[in-house]
Amino acid sequence: MSERGTYVVIEGIDGTGKTELASRLVPPLLRRGHSVSSFREPTDKFLRGQSARLMKVDSFAAALCGAVDRAILRPEVERALDQGDIVIQDRSFYSTLAYQTPGLDPESARELERIERVLAIEPDLVLYLDAPVDLAMKRVEAAGERDPFEDEPYLVRVKMKFEQMFQPPKWVRIDSAGSPDHTIEQAMNALLAAGL
Repeated sequence: MSERGTYVVIEGIDGTGKTELASRLVPPLLRRGHSVSSFREPTDKFLRGQSARLMKVDSFAAALCGAVDRAILRPEVERALDQGDIVIQDRSFYSTLAYQTPGLDPESARELERIERVLAIEPDLVLYLDAPVDLAMKRVEAAGERDPFEDEPYLVRVKMKFEQMFQPPKWVRIDSAGSPDHTIEQAMNALLAAGL
């Protein structure tokens, strides 16, 4: 029976470089002799589409689409961890809390967090990519990936939620305002410091 793996999630607002970092972390970890699995949320295209459609209408229903998607993915993540892999995941339930909470009343926000903590696997390490909102927005717009609900005031509120959830030592802040190479250097240093 192999030792349980390590669950590493990459978080931050859109435009901070999560997806690029997730892909670039895999090769150096493989070179160090680790077995690595990589996942990205959301995984189900239908649920992703429904969540985006519902965002302007019902934030709680939109969040539940993310929760269902996460429940579908969970067995795969568990299998990878059980076989001893380092799991690198682009986004997690923290993203759902950060993106949906600004549109919810306090009672609904508490209920969403309760649901997410039942359905989700708690990560061992969170790499939190931090960049100014205006810079992140410019990157998103340059890539043509902006979602209809994303504007600067909303992302400011999303970032505030991430900051409220930030909890060292499990959460490690990565300055992603510079080059991708600088971001990956910091991220690898965080993984090495965690014994990986």
